[in-house]
Amino acid sequence: MTGRGPARNSPIAPGATPAVAPSGLPYGYIPAFLPGSASLVEQLDQRLMIVLRDGRHLVGTLRSFDQFNNMVMEKTYERKMCCKEGVAYFTDHPLGLYVVRGDSMVLLGQIGKDFPAGRMKEVTQKELDELIKDSGSGGLQWDFDNDLTA
Repeated sequence: MTGRGPARNSPIAPGATPAVAPSGLPYGYIPAFLPGSASLVEQLDQRLMIVLRDGRHLVGTLRSFDQFNNMVMEKTYERKMCCKEGVAYFTDHPLGLYVVRGDSMVLLGQIGKDFPAGRMKEVTQKELDELIKDSGSGGLQWDFDNDLTA
């Protein structure tokens, strides 16, 4: 047998070098970090926050993904936020089972269930609307199309 390493049932002889792929890595070698969407394997069944291109924030449990980074999230919430005097006020709107298209993601990160004391506070939608109105900021606004133009 040539080109693909030793036969399946024959052990590599002591002192022999294993067959090497064109990439320079031995066949069967799995790197500690997998590039691309394969690195999402570590995030399965974890609670994540995703920032979308339109500025929305989604919080949910990652259940599945594909090679294009399309994701299926369970128990998903849309999180709306407003920052005032160093405190982030937020409210969550339940969405349920949600499919996120991979090319609409800007940022993804794992989050815990606990909030930093004094730094984040959950409020009702009515309270959040009042905070946004009082601050004059109009909520958290991102302009991805114009922020990166030269």
